Amino acid sequence: NAKVKARGETTHNPAGPKPRPPKSPPKVDFQLETHVFYWFSRILSRRNRALNGELRSFDLDYPRWRVMAVLNQHPGCSMQQLAEQTGVDRTTLAHTTALMERQGVLTRRARKTDRRSIVLNLTPRGRNLLARILPTVLAHSSQSLSDFTAAEIGTLFKLLRRMAENIGT
Repeated sequence: NAKVKARGETTHNPAGPKPRPPKSPPKVDFQLETHVFYWFSRILSRRNRALNGELRSFDLDYPRWRVMAVLNQHPGCSMQQLAEQTGVDRTTLAHTTALMERQGVLTRRARKTDRRSIVLNLTPRGRNLLARILPTVLAHSSQSLSDFTAAEIGTLFKLLRRMAENIGT
């Protein structure tokens, strides 16, 4: 930074040091097609786009369908349990469940034993709506597995469960 004058005095160069040419970043050998989560993302994105198009006629979308499916299988669950089952954060779920409550498809009530905890349930209207949309959802799932054998589907589920266990909570 300092320049030397004739008598040994130094001054600072206001422009700073001369810029060095940028280093080239290292070449990274990575192919998306060999990354399993790339495929998960592509599959879910395509499926959710198509499913959302069909659910729109029911005034629903994929996030609300997912909440309905969990509440159907786990009635009376808490927001924490719903978050764990859906893989969605509680803040997002609070918005989704409030919307669904306004639509009349679920109820949110304080738990009798702990007023800080919310109990979630589908309403009769929610259960009827679930029964109406289920064939559409199942058709999408069937289509995605249409050229798999029963043994391959069993193996796929077994491997997916194993992956989930490897990742943990």
